Amino acid sequence: MSIKIILEKNIKIGKINKVELKVNLFKRNFLLILLLILIRFLFFIPLLSNENAILEAVSDGKEYYELAKNLALSFNYEREGKFDTKRPPLFPFLLSLFYFIYPKPYIGFIFYLILSIIFLLLIKKYCPKEIFYPFAFLFILSPQINFYSLFPITDLLFGIFLFLTYLFLKNNKTSLSLIFFSSLPYIKPVGLLLPPFLAAYYFVKKSFKKALLFILIPYLSILPWSFLTYKKINLFTFSTLPYINFFSYYLPVAKSLKEKISYERAKELMNEDLEKNLKENYTEKDYWQTIKEISLKEFKKATFHFFISHFIFSFNTLISPISFKPLLIYLNKKIERPIQQEIFASFLKGRVIESINIFLKERLFKIGLFGNFLLVYSFIFLLFILIQFVKIIRREKPLLELLIIFPLIFSTGVVGEARYRLLFEVIIYFLIVKSFKKD
Repeated sequence: MSIKIILEKNIKIGKINKVELKVNLFKRNFLLILLLILIRFLFFIPLLSNENAILEAVSDGKEYYELAKNLALSFNYEREGKFDTKRPPLFPFLLSLFYFIYPKPYIGFIFYLILSIIFLLLIKKYCPKEIFYPFAFLFILSPQINFYSLFPITDLLFGIFLFLTYLFLKNNKTSLSLIFFSSLPYIKPVGLLLPPFLAAYYFVKKSFKKALLFILIPYLSILPWSFLTYKKINLFTFSTLPYINFFSYYLPVAKSLKEKISYERAKELMNEDLEKNLKENYTEKDYWQTIKEISLKEFKKATFHFFISHFIFSFNTLISPISFKPLLIYLNKKIERPIQQEIFASFLKGRVIESINIFLKERLFKIGLFGNFLLVYSFIFLLFILIQFVKIIRREKPLLELLIIFPLIFSTGVVGEARYRLLFEVIIYFLIVKSFKKD
């Protein structure tokens, strides 16, 4: 047999092997996407007969859906007949595109299903297969992602954009990373916290150009929306959501601890103060400025109690396996009243048994068999990732990742709950998989 014939046979065999490899990869990717779709639809089943739960389970969902609907139908960024200064526009805009296709509350589920598929296909290009497939399985099996992707809320979108920021940084694609990083505030205002931390990281690494870029570009990018808000309500601000969080949640808890009154009574007193200080024909600008002034006054009076409560209850974001209010509504169970801030305030006052009794009676005993299954599943999954995350911190001390994750954990305070872990949990999955590869 001639050398030429042998070479031709080897070339043919090589081509066949390449084709077989591509077919096997296609099958593997197809099965992966199929698994994602199957699990998402299993989580979706309880909502088929309970459409209202999609908008009621998480209060944000109703607001985002209304904004998306108004954008789709009238191209107005309005909620309740007024320009919305609370919610940044990126997620409502993306959601509005799906409203054209299917004008129902289920658009959040459809949006996140498609986004998750695109996300995994994109990640596959930037990760070796020994990292990609374990990472994809964690992403697909995550109870957090599967549960909260049912609703039209921003947490998973923020988490995906933040992970892409991080991944492109790791792959030295600074421009792409900056695009996603600068988009974060347009998803959730908490994104405004992160630029100083990334800038500090690059400053320590003596990469001064990157430090400058990562603090200037994100803050410059919010100016167009801030100017639009100024044009609409004569108040230069990117979002009024921080005003609401401080006035309605963080400071009433601090006030209740300082003055030894109930959380509800603290809220009543602050609202009375607001009514007393507002002019008769107040503008929207007057309203937000008065809220800011009262919040600042209460902060000065209860600074210590604010920081203590904010620090302690931010950990709830990290250790809570699932948020019970959305879970109960998802399961079509009745909720009598919101209890989170009440429980936190009672706990800090030393009324631990009272706090536990409220939680058991109002939440845990109501979730039923399937709810308890989801709770156990979430708890086991969370325990696994937290144990691995702590090991990684102790062994590797990943400075960049900690400078991203910790500010997001401690931004939540007394509103901290399991869903806010989605802001950074995808990065933890990636760290875990990389750590296993090293081992």
